[in-house]
Amino acid sequence: MIRRLTSAALLTALLGLGACTILPESEALSVYQFPSPPASGASSTSTEPRLPLSLRINTPQAGYAFSGPRIMVVTADNQLQSYKGVRWSDPGPQLLREYLAVALQRSGALSSVTTDEHALHADVHLDTNLRRFQLDTDGTPRIVIELDARLVNPESRRIYVNHSFLVEHPVTSTQISDVVQGYGQATDDLTQQLLVWTRQQLAPIAQD
Repeated sequence: MIRRLTSAALLTALLGLGACTILPESEALSVYQFPSPPASGASSTSTEPRLPLSLRINTPQAGYAFSGPRIMVVTADNQLQSYKGVRWSDPGPQLLREYLAVALQRSGALSSVTTDEHALHADVHLDTNLRRFQLDTDGTPRIVIELDARLVNPESRRIYVNHSFLVEHPVTSTQISDVVQGYGQATDDLTQQLLVWTRQQLAPIAQD
């Protein structure tokens, strides 16, 4: 009887030890806000008349690696890693959605710009797939953003037009402060291209 009790106690102790070793260790996190769009808006369309259309920017679709708040890094041997102990304040697709919405609204190119967060009616939807949203360290360190964009009729779900954007913006170093700044500059480059394209594609629709 004593032997059985001793064995049971030993088994319980081993299970307890095993449970302790598999618990995740707490990780000190530094949370970074994403850079904001320039307050002056997009100068490329400042002299153009406003289109009488409303645009809704839907949250970009993204794969698992880019759907969360981690700051992703691609190494020279094509490994996908992330900065340890560093996170964005929100998942990457949401950060990009909000940046685009604020920048396009400030540009004055359209009558209104909203997002799918509020699900308001809009004449046209901007649907996107976020293919890459990363720091690439193969060669010169640079921020890489690849986005597939579609302008969609919300009633018929017909795609008016689609286009793929690829932005690569070099960073001064891989220090997190320089990387965060580089993300802002790369996203602003992307926004300028997206805005020009969106305006060109929606101008004929606005005349219908």
